[in-house]
Amino acid sequence: MAETITLKDGRSVEVRPSQKGDGASVHAYLTELGASTPFILTFPGDMRSVDAYEQHITGINEGKFYSLSAFDPDSGQIVGNTSFHFGSRVKLAHVAELGTGVLPGWQGIGLGVWMLNRAIDDMRAIERIEKLELTVMDGNEVAMRMYERAGFEHEGRKKRSIKQPTGEYRDELLMGMWIGG
Repeated sequence: MAETITLKDGRSVEVRPSQKGDGASVHAYLTELGASTPFILTFPGDMRSVDAYEQHITGINEGKFYSLSAFDPDSGQIVGNTSFHFGSRVKLAHVAELGTGVLPGWQGIGLGVWMLNRAIDDMRAIERIEKLELTVMDGNEVAMRMYERAGFEHEGRKKRSIKQPTGEYRDELLMGMWIGG
């Protein structure tokens, strides 16, 4: 179900679950996001085809993952996304792993926080999901503070697990939140 929200700067976005037909928008969003920051794992050269993203979206209806996208009503393009991939193995089926991002022109006005909180509420409604997990790159202080305010706790660190195209290494910080029984 789509919902229009007004952000701190007065702009509005339409927020709704990703759906069939969004593959090209997802591809464009991830390409722009990946080029805008060193703090996400998606690098422009890593992009799959639009058809692959379209096919991936079908997994939402199959219960394989959750994806909430924010659309700019003027351009129709995705400006933010929060998604959870569900554990596919029996011993990990209670865990959902977070991925989230907001394009630079839409940051700092409440969109990321709103989407994160909405997605966490939606995860609480899925009975089998008991734990939420994410990774954040060392140095991404804005994201880390947002996750901490939402209730995520630091659980560990993978040293030098990310190597930037520049050759610089970054640690991957592991965070989690228990939401179930």
